[in-house]
Amino acid sequence: MNDLNQPEAVARRFLAAFERADLDELRSLLSDAFVARVTTADGGTRQASADDYVASVVQMGVPTADLQLEVKDVTATGPDQVLVMVEVHAARGGRTLHNFSGQLATVRDGKIVELSMVDALPEGSDRFWSA
Repeated sequence: MNDLNQPEAVARRFLAAFERADLDELRSLLSDAFVARVTTADGGTRQASADDYVASVVQMGVPTADLQLEVKDVTATGPDQVLVMVEVHAARGGRTLHNFSGQLATVRDGKIVELSMVDALPEGSDRFWSA
C-alpha cells in the first residue's frame, strides 16, 4: 500500500483539507460509504454521510475563520484505524475558539470510511461555528 494511503497520512491530509476548506480534496478523501459520528452541543451525536459532512463544513463558513488545526498526537489503533488528537484554534468577527478534538478514523484503500469525532467542548464549538 502506498504511504499516502496509510491511515495516518490520510487523516493528516483530511485535517489539512478541512483547515483550508478545500472541499474537493476533503470529499476525495471520504469513501462513498463514509459515515461520520460527531458530538453535538447537547452531548449527543449526529451521523452524516460524506456529502452531508462536506455540506456541514460549507455551513460552518470555515474560509471566514482563521482556523488552525494542530495535530497533537496520532496513534494507530489497528491496521486500518488511527486515533488523532487535534488542538483547534479559530477566530472570526472578534470571537475566538480554543478546543480539542479526538478523531478515530477507519481508512481503507486511501479513503476514510468511518470517522468518530469527540469534541472536548461541543457547546463552545457550536456557538462559534453557528454564529
